[in-house]
This record gives sequence, C-alpha cells and structure tokens, in this order.
Amino acid sequence: MPNSNLRVDLHTHSTASDGELAPPDLVRLALERGLTTIALTDHDSIAGIDAAIGAARGTALEVIPGVELSADVPQGEVHVLGYFVDWHAADFLAMLVQFRDGRYGRAEKMTQKLTALGAPISFERVKEIAGYAAIGRPHVAQALLEAGHVATVTEAFDKYIGRNGPAYVERFRLTPEDAVALILRAGGVPVLAHPREVTDWIFPLVKAGLLGLEVHYGLYDDATRAALARLAKQYGLIATGGSDFHGLNKMGHMSGLGGNAVPPEVVDQLRKKADAVKQENAG
Repeated sequence: MPNSNLRVDLHTHSTASDGELAPPDLVRLALERGLTTIALTDHDSIAGIDAAIGAARGTALEVIPGVELSADVPQGEVHVLGYFVDWHAADFLAMLVQFRDGRYGRAEKMTQKLTALGAPISFERVKEIAGYAAIGRPHVAQALLEAGHVATVTEAFDKYIGRNGPAYVERFRLTPEDAVALILRAGGVPVLAHPREVTDWIFPLVKAGLLGLEVHYGLYDDATRAALARLAKQYGLIATGGSDFHGLNKMGHMSGLGGNAVPPEVVDQLRKKADAVKQENAG
C-alpha cells in the first residue's frame, strides 16, 4: 500500500520563471515542510532544474524535472505540464530558446508602445526585474507600477498590457497540441494544467497524446476535483496535482507548497509512463 505520509507537490515555480524563490530555496522550503517529491515546472523554462536537483542531492527530497508550456488559443491560454522531461534534449532546448527570444522581443515592443501612450518605462528596468527569469508581462507590469503609471499590477494589465490593451503585443505562438508533442519528444509526460476552465481541450489533447490531467490543483473544491477525476478516468489519464506554488508572497489565491493532498502513487505512475515514452522514442 502507498505510504500516506508521503507529501507530493507536482506544480511549483522558481525564479527561473515567475516564482519568488530561487531553486535551492524552494528545495529547502520543501524539506522544511516534510515533502518527499516536488516537480519544478517553471513557465517555458528548464533553467532552474540543475540547481534544484543539486540542492536536493543527498536529502530525502526527489525533484522531478518538469516544465509548464504556455499555448495560445482564441479564448486565452492553455498550459501543459511536462514531467520527467529530458531537459538536455537539443530540439527541446531550441524551442525553449525560441520562447525566450520571443518573450524578450515582445517585452521590448511593449515598452515602446507604452512610451508612445505616455506611460514610459525602461526596458533595462524590465530586464532587471526579470533577472534570470524569462521576461513576461508581469515584469512589465511591475515596471509600470514602480514608475507610478498604475496603482496596482492588476491595473497595469487592465489598462495597458492585457490581451485587449493598447500596449499588448502578440508573442511566439505554440498550440496546445504542439506543446503536448514537444513534451513527448523530450521523453516527458504531458499533463493538462489547471483544467477546470479548459475542459473542452481534454479530448483534442488526448488525441494528440495527452497522458495526464491536473485534478488535485490549488484550491479546487472537492466537487471540482471529483468532476475532473471522472474525466481523468474516462480518458485513461493520470490524475496529478500540485499547488502552483510561486512563493510565500505571490499568487495568494493558490494553496501553499505541499498544501494539496496529492496521492503519492501518482509519482510512480508518471515515472513508468515517462519510461514508456522514452522507450517508444528510442524505438
């Protein structure tokens, strides 16, 4: 029988994307909270994986190499998590570089638009805020806030850089099917993240090779989890889960690190599926 004392969190972020904690600090916090397994799933980035695995070496914590790919759809975004990816695979790295370069150029164009709109911010400052993370709109929003052009980050999105805002710039596009295929090619297990709002995508992505569904997510209530668990069973998907942890002072609507009751047997299910994917790729 599985050990009920195991504590698992399969959805975490670090400073390699938009998280608050550096990978070693995330590992330390996981150890302090008695977790045995975390997956580092930074947005469109694997830059923190080596540091996280290194920090966990010799401890009781396993760090699963992961990623969270952002895909554009007409209604907004669909996010696909990848577990046990080969983060050194050449084509996988090349695609992530393309993501990063696209984000870089996009943010620079946003600063140019904001200047024309009378809300100038420095692109250099946006880069400083991002640090080693892939530049994203939250960093532009923070620069707007610092410059006094908005009172809150939410206002920055609503007034300027939201999808319908005057300073919005489209980015390099990846379809959800592309995201699933990319993760599979990297030997990983693709899982639809926080799926409550995008359940219409489950069936198309199953046809594309989706292997899991994030059922035990954040602060989803019992009814939502039960409904998603039924969908996972219907489509033969692994029911994963995680907190979507970004930091102690960020994303307050999410549960804390290790705050979800994620069944520990999910880790072995993901591992076995990843082994099968890698064997299929090798064959």
